[in-house]
Amino acid sequence: MKLAPVMELCASQHGVAARWQINNLGISDDSIRRACRQRSLVRVTRFTYRTGGRPEDFTMRCKAVELELGRRGLLAGPTAARLYGMRAMPDTPIHVMIPNRRRITNPAWLVAHFSSWFDYRRDVVVHDGIARTDPMRTLYSLAAVFNQHRFERAAEDAWHLGLITPDAAREYLDKHRCRGKDGVACFEQWLDRVDSRTRPTQSNLERRMIEALTALALPDPARQHPLRLASGDIVYLDIAWPEVRLAVEPGHSWWHGGDAGQRRDQARDRACSELGWTVLRFDETAVDDIYAAARQVRQVFLRRRAELDPTR
Repeated sequence: MKLAPVMELCASQHGVAARWQINNLGISDDSIRRACRQRSLVRVTRFTYRTGGRPEDFTMRCKAVELELGRRGLLAGPTAARLYGMRAMPDTPIHVMIPNRRRITNPAWLVAHFSSWFDYRRDVVVHDGIARTDPMRTLYSLAAVFNQHRFERAAEDAWHLGLITPDAAREYLDKHRCRGKDGVACFEQWLDRVDSRTRPTQSNLERRMIEALTALALPDPARQHPLRLASGDIVYLDIAWPEVRLAVEPGHSWWHGGDAGQRRDQARDRACSELGWTVLRFDETAVDDIYAAARQVRQVFLRRRAELDPTR
């Protein structure tokens, strides 16, 4: 068996090829079986193979499953979310959505979700050669399997990445809620939370900080509060109490660009100070004791309120 054409084909498809594709290269099934015995080809799924010199990884398995299923299924749920670049999505198992009427032979690392609500043409998005559920269907499926906190983190990531908007999500939910109740309440609760916002939460640390501040009975802050600087530029403060001109910026290396990003943040904080605002900035080390950080914010809030309103 001439392995070079197969290696070239695999290299163009994230390291994997389907049996029918190898057959189209003029290589018979007997030759494929012989190559597998010699370990020059290794089976990935029932009808897909990789070359022996390349180990399996997340994208290879995703492409293998896509080739295996064709139009009979789609990568979905946390797997599709990871392919879109959303954070904290596992690389195993691989999740797929297939019609109820279909059955597949699963490798141990694959989980199949059977759905009566399946339309390949409606739900598919292809990027970097790998088909997956479109962003809205992906988010809907996450709502069905994640708890509220984890789903909201995913939804904010999807919004930040430009994959969805709350308005589009509301329209999608109104259109499809009759398909079943799984995830609807979770989705609706997030939409209620973002009703007054025009920008996504910038990090999971921000969400944890707000939860800790709420536990300390502070007034509900504004989220992504717009502030026009003396220069005329508008900045958006992650967590803000405009009545006392206090803002909290929970930053994280995922969102900020090293030294240059820190310099931009510092310049922005100084510009806010020109308008009488105090900006408290926390990085990911605050996660070690988020409630200690929240108590610091509470003390500054109370002091600011006393300074601006001595009668309180």
